[in-house]
Amino acid sequence: MASTPDTGAHSADEGSQDQHRSSPDGSPDAATDQSCAFCGGADVVWVHPLATDRVQFRRFGKDDTMPSFWTLCESCEQLYQNGQDDQLIALMKVAGGWIWQGTDVEDVLRKPVDVFREADLGRRPIGKA
Repeated sequence: MASTPDTGAHSADEGSQDQHRSSPDGSPDAATDQSCAFCGGADVVWVHPLATDRVQFRRFGKDDTMPSFWTLCESCEQLYQNGQDDQLIALMKVAGGWIWQGTDVEDVLRKPVDVFREADLGRRPIGKA
């Protein structure tokens, strides 16, 4: 599976003791410690909260659950918005965060992309820390 996004963190103001902040839906407000779910890049600019009732799926005959949000960089966001899933899967293959073996593309890469599309509640910009 992917190295999934963390909960995100940022300081509300300098010197604040509250270092870990997130939106009411649990997705991060800042790009700190986040990476693109597709390519693994650190320059994420979008967060996609996911419907928690749609993040479960079966992989290799077993139940699996996606994280509650994905963060994306601008170039992967454009591929996603344009429905270019084959290009996104190609990026996932070389990103290093997704563990797959040649014949496992459908279960390991395509299923999570399909579940992401189904569970996506829409994008919003993510701030820089």
